[in-house]
Amino acid sequence: MRGWSLGTLAAIAFFATVGPAGAQSPRPPQETILQRAQAAIPDKFKFGQQIGVNNRVTRDGRLFVTTWSPVPSPKGWVVVLPDAKGWAQEEVAAWHPVLVRRQIGIVAAQWWYGTGDGAAHYAQADVIYREIEQALRTMGAKPGSMLLYGIGRGADSAFAVQALDRHSGGRFFAATLVNSGSMAEDLPANRRVAQGQFGLGPFDDTRWIYFCGGRDAEQDRAGCPTVRGAFNAVRRFGGKNELFIEDPRGTRASFLREQKHVDAALDKYLSLPRP
Repeated sequence: MRGWSLGTLAAIAFFATVGPAGAQSPRPPQETILQRAQAAIPDKFKFGQQIGVNNRVTRDGRLFVTTWSPVPSPKGWVVVLPDAKGWAQEEVAAWHPVLVRRQIGIVAAQWWYGTGDGAAHYAQADVIYREIEQALRTMGAKPGSMLLYGIGRGADSAFAVQALDRHSGGRFFAATLVNSGSMAEDLPANRRVAQGQFGLGPFDDTRWIYFCGGRDAEQDRAGCPTVRGAFNAVRRFGGKNELFIEDPRGTRASFLREQKHVDAALDKYLSLPRP
């Protein structure tokens, strides 16, 4: 009887400690992608809020597309695919002086999930294009009005995104600007392009601009010889190469830091005929 009483008392003490299931503290909600961005880059995120960017979160809540323009009717739009482990708001802040000076708007696609590195932590090209396309249609974007810009790993994905844009019939991009990237074969969508799954001329009627730096940190993947290889591949697949900018003493960051580079690319984009 005494053992039963001690056991009962122990059980009562246990349940008094943890309480009934309904009284336990609820688990904190899972961190959203915007909260993750705000925690990672508080200054850039705050800057975006101050200038009034629009963050359109995807239906599954894992990604977002950020849009902003310095004027109601910009002369053009740049659609940005950030580098590896990059945030859309970082690109908005980096491009901001150029956007204001040139009266151009920006659409920055958050295609990294904000978690780790490796293929599982990035959206595939079809997902990237789906979200960009929805954002552009919501904006009322016209075919042939946008400049697609990818930097580093974002540039690697830009090839497939351009092929998807042409193949789907959206044809929003007047040109694609590749900053220190290549048709990397470790991306499944790029292999689909090379294997002819978008047709024998996946880049027919597309126009291309390139930038590379002689001192880029990833010479094997994004150095000037690699970017020249992408230049040749695009030509083989039907694309028209409009401009190649090489900065022997620069890196991928030099594109926006040197006004002459970004102006040369934007002047070419804005000079292209619109449908």
